[in-house]
Amino acid sequence: MPEIFPTTHATWLERTLVDDPPAARAHVMQRYFEPLCAYARASSLRVLGEPAELVNDFLASRLVGDDYLARWPDSGLPLRRWLANGLFIHARNTALAARRRDRLAPRADDIPPESIAATRAAEHETDALLALERAWAIRTVTEAHEQVRTELDAEGRSAWWELFRLHTVHGMPYAQAAPATGVPLTSASSVHRQVVDRLRGALRAILARDGIRADDIDRELALMQDALG
Repeated sequence: MPEIFPTTHATWLERTLVDDPPAARAHVMQRYFEPLCAYARASSLRVLGEPAELVNDFLASRLVGDDYLARWPDSGLPLRRWLANGLFIHARNTALAARRRDRLAPRADDIPPESIAATRAAEHETDALLALERAWAIRTVTEAHEQVRTELDAEGRSAWWELFRLHTVHGMPYAQAAPATGVPLTSASSVHRQVVDRLRGALRAILARDGIRADDIDRELALMQDALG
């Protein structure tokens, strides 16, 4: 199996799929459960059952072994899109199988076209893909924020994070945010810029960890900004 993922340019997730498959599966389940639920909730799959149940069934079925995730790097898709495609096909096929077992004639629109493949995201509704992207972006940004906030707290720089929060999230001018946090007004702009730089670095590291190639990270960051805009 190691030859499937050459170590050169392999991402953390790709290496972990080889070195520690259970850890890779646990990471995928924890990281992508909520975005996949958002996708199911906004797609036609919502008529087939509760989103959380559909996603749990899909993950339990597909991640029970190592083979499913091992096929992802060759798809050329971001992992979130590849998983959404798999969820779409799995849920529709499961519903069709249930109808057959119950000896009910399935409607034509219940049957996924034979041409649907795990690498074709275009088959899905635009709203569902937008929901997927937004939930994934929120999940990623939240993780980056928590990481940087924790680092600053450990360094005794909690005031830096508070200045960033007040200025960026709440729109408070430096003239008010600096006295409120104890950061010198003359340093406020520099402190804010350093926190922003740390956040960018954390986001890039998270994307790289999750299988986004270095050449694609800037494009992914732009997509995230659009999704959250």
